[in-house]
Amino acid sequence: MADEAFSYTGKAAGTAADAAAQAVQSGGFLTDWLFNMFAAAIDLQVHSPILTAVYAGMLVGLLVLRMFLDNPIKFLGCTLIYVYTTVQSFSMFRASSYVVDFTEPGWMVTAKSLWFAALFTGVWVWGVSRVLQAFFSTLATTGLGRLLAPINPLRLLDKFRKSDADLEAMEGGSAKNPKRQNTAIMFTDIVGYSAQMGKNEAAMVAKLQIHNEIMRNQIVRNRGTVIKTIGDAFMVRFRSAESAVQCAMDCQKAIGAYNKGKPDGDQFHIRIGVHMGEVIHTGTDVFGEGVNIAARIEPKADPDGICVSDVIANAARNKVPAHFMSLGRLPMKNIANPPELFKVFAVEESAPKVAKAGGQPAAAAAGGAAPGGTFKI
Repeated sequence: MADEAFSYTGKAAGTAADAAAQAVQSGGFLTDWLFNMFAAAIDLQVHSPILTAVYAGMLVGLLVLRMFLDNPIKFLGCTLIYVYTTVQSFSMFRASSYVVDFTEPGWMVTAKSLWFAALFTGVWVWGVSRVLQAFFSTLATTGLGRLLAPINPLRLLDKFRKSDADLEAMEGGSAKNPKRQNTAIMFTDIVGYSAQMGKNEAAMVAKLQIHNEIMRNQIVRNRGTVIKTIGDAFMVRFRSAESAVQCAMDCQKAIGAYNKGKPDGDQFHIRIGVHMGEVIHTGTDVFGEGVNIAARIEPKADPDGICVSDVIANAARNKVPAHFMSLGRLPMKNIANPPELFKVFAVEESAPKVAKAGGQPAAAAAGGAAPGGTFKI
């Protein structure tokens, strides 16, 4: 049955005796175990459009799983796709002339088929999907630009959401015709980035790439848009306080999972600050006091922590799995009337014990003294 299904090569596998008669002298290790795999893969694309479409569907499925879903669903879904593509590729290669015609019959046929299938899945499925994931994550978080915005897959999905009108209003602004919109702004910053860069630049650049991938994946999942990045810092906008807080929690959770079990030198930690207010959208940038306040809030957060304004806390409370602990009203540079700040921690975390000191929570003093913030406003 497998031979009939994959007769696109123009040669049926035939009996073991026929295969032995067709087998030719080995062309060398690279030819027999590497180049023939790529030749058979190209042959598959040309002669089997149905299987090509199936593999393309697998790539799309992997992108959706990685960008929008989280464990354990993502892990299970990716595993099933890898298993399916490996089994399907094994059947294809086992009946391929690149295995049958150039291999003595016996265990070597099965061994080559297994190796080719694993290599095909690793290169064409896992590898290509990882490259596409990084590419689309970057495009999606930057809004795909003014010209590409109509084909943004996130916007197509958001057509089914009530908040899509708000999204179009935000992205409809321009330098000549700016739009005012109530928007949640999130600032992030790696703790000790400059010092670590000075000590070991190569290692910090590698960690920064990992940091950026983690951040962009979580921002895409929560339908945020990166306004700009400066070094290690992200400035992101969201249509709702709920999405902003959920994204901040997801970012800290993902970074915590990455740090788990790694030595201190391989870890990195971030602060996150979030505020919501009326800001001016120009299509590619945002301005206003709401942005300034969000930038001032980020340094108030603890390492691995999230700090939000009272507007965010009131809007997101009971909508995200988080607790909000008041830090009081802390002074902010050039902000005449600073908002009350709140520390955010997941419901599974224990609420920290706060000792009152001088009428202000001790945690507030610690948060206010913590240096940070790459954006200068």
